[in-house]
Amino acid sequence: MQALSTSLVLGKASSPHGANVEHNNREFIADNVDVNRICDNVVYVQQEIREAYQELFGDALNEYNAKQKRNDRRIEDYYEHIENGSREESFYEIVVQFGDSKVAPVGSHNGEIAKNLLDEYMKSFQERNPNLHIFNAVLHVDEVSPHLHIDFIPFYNENRKIGMSKGVSMRAALEEQGFSNKSRKSNSLVEWEDSELKAMEKILNRHGLKRETKNATYAHMSVDEYKESQDEKKITSSKPWKAENTIEQLQQDNALLKTEKEKLTEQKFSPWKSFYYAIPEKQSFVQAKLDELKIPYRESENGIEAQECYVEEIRKVEKSFVSKENPHRDTLRNNLDKIIMQSKSYDEVLQRLTNLDYTVKQGKYIAVKPKSGNQFIRLKSLGVDYSEQAIKNRMIAKHKFEADINAKINNSKNKDSLEHNTLITVKQYTIIFARGFLPMRKVNQKKPFAWTNCEELDRLTSLNKRINEGTTLESLRNEFANLEKSVSVNEDKLEKLNTELEVFENLYHTGVRCFENGENNLKDIQLLTKHKITSENYGRVQKLINENKSDIEKLEISISSEREKLKNASDTLTVIEKIAGGTFVQSLVDDEKHRQQTKYIQNGLKRAD
Repeated sequence: MQALSTSLVLGKASSPHGANVEHNNREFIADNVDVNRICDNVVYVQQEIREAYQELFGDALNEYNAKQKRNDRRIEDYYEHIENGSREESFYEIVVQFGDSKVAPVGSHNGEIAKNLLDEYMKSFQERNPNLHIFNAVLHVDEVSPHLHIDFIPFYNENRKIGMSKGVSMRAALEEQGFSNKSRKSNSLVEWEDSELKAMEKILNRHGLKRETKNATYAHMSVDEYKESQDEKKITSSKPWKAENTIEQLQQDNALLKTEKEKLTEQKFSPWKSFYYAIPEKQSFVQAKLDELKIPYRESENGIEAQECYVEEIRKVEKSFVSKENPHRDTLRNNLDKIIMQSKSYDEVLQRLTNLDYTVKQGKYIAVKPKSGNQFIRLKSLGVDYSEQAIKNRMIAKHKFEADINAKINNSKNKDSLEHNTLITVKQYTIIFARGFLPMRKVNQKKPFAWTNCEELDRLTSLNKRINEGTTLESLRNEFANLEKSVSVNEDKLEKLNTELEVFENLYHTGVRCFENGENNLKDIQLLTKHKITSENYGRVQKLINENKSDIEKLEISISSEREKLKNASDTLTVIEKIAGGTFVQSLVDDEKHRQQTKYIQNGLKRAD
């Protein structure tokens, strides 16, 4: 009987590589996609997520808001409420596959079988999972092997005494479908994933196929669990051993297991390293390849971070990158954006372009040619913000902003005030930027860079608004101290609640042993007597356990929210202290010098921990 492996990977909307609806719908196309086969993909569902939220929760949201007497408790947009919150995921995605790229590639006989199996799985998914609303589902046959992307919103609609009568929750959705939380290793999510894999196995069986076990869960196993699974595999091996070779074979197997364990241990505890890339296209290429190779990484401000044990593999990926010529028009736009904010006149803009090795041709329309280009590019063809008149208007707006800042500085009555220091910092920023020491960071990426579209100046403007409303350095320090104290107090409460939970659970299980199973252990009886637990009242302990768990859940949510506020307060306090000390702009320059090391250390690598 032919065998195919089964794979089901669950991803979260909030994870960088957990879910990507735009990629699934081919709104952008990765390098590993065969554009000639996109038309062969099977689209089952394509519903805009906000429309799905309205369909699922519109009535429940209206009902909830109607009951609220305070406006601050109303939820205007439930999707935004979930998306911006930290408690629940706005949606999940599973990637399903029968076989792999070696056994069932696209275009092969097995590939067609895998495609039919995926189709059958997709058409039965919703029936098995009534609490998982599918809003997007696509079967891809334009990559190496057929696979299915299902994006869904988990929802509950039962047993809710507070909040909305229907809402988003993976845990509650699975519980309503009959999956329970028995322990940390056997919770509702684990049970559900096992159930779906069994459903995939049944589909295989219906087609006269069996499931091939490929141990695809190593990444989720501890080193000891992995070793135990390998021991079991060796014991159950069907290969006969000769008696005289048994000891030698066991020694070889033991050495192999030791090597595998050391490798997994190295991977688990390997330190994280930073990889810097001067070319953005190279970073994108490396990330796409790491996704294909399933090498874990995390994005950093200036590149990526990965564990040291993967350095050799990542270096091989980097060497396979073939540099592409930068688009001249995009490069010219970026250069113009920066030059305009560094120049004092329109003529200086043209001179700076010449200094960057552009050939400038002035006629009816200004046109420039990059050193490595073959054709002149008319500035007006770059967009409405890059014509000759538009550039002059942008220069006027720049000068007006700078003049307004100077006027506010001169009119400031208290030269030692935080407001005055903030205005001075804004002026320092514009001067240092004009000297070429700082990079462009836009607030709105679709608009040209300007003082009113600058991330750092926007942050300073927001802080200055708070200062004008009465915020002081002392009040921020008090706010931070109060938040820090509140987090500490609540963490102590949480620790106490967890301790109480352990006591309650121990009492309950002791009661079960003594009163239901008839075990008369003297130590257990003394414990029950001490807490006045009898056969009549021990069942009430379960109520205490449930109440305790509810209190723990609420407190954890509160602590998470407070920690986020504490982080924001810490960031704000750090910035304002730098402003008060006159070091804010210098710190930005120092950070940029650190980033610029990529010019001197190709594909920079250093410790990230």
